[in-house]
Amino acid sequence: MSPKHVTPEGLNSNANPGASSGSAVSGLVIAAADANEVMREQLEYLIEHAGNGTCGCPQCHRYLRARALLMEIFAYSRSCAGERDNLISA
Repeated sequence: MSPKHVTPEGLNSNANPGASSGSAVSGLVIAAADANEVMREQLEYLIEHAGNGTCGCPQCHRYLRARALLMEIFAYSRSCAGERDNLISA
């Protein structure tokens, strides 16, 4: 069983206690979306939402939190560069 293709045999029968044991599962099972795709779509949505400035709504707060986390690496890189320059000039 692959993450993209779920077979009835791969389902947890304990998850649906109302179903009789050993019964055949009918219907279509939709596999979970790729987490990276979902994150990209959410980032695109938040960037588009905040494109004309933040308005203070929950989506803008999510955008600001996500942006701060993603921009941390650049603050770290600048502080490391400053430390390196201090070591070189010493």
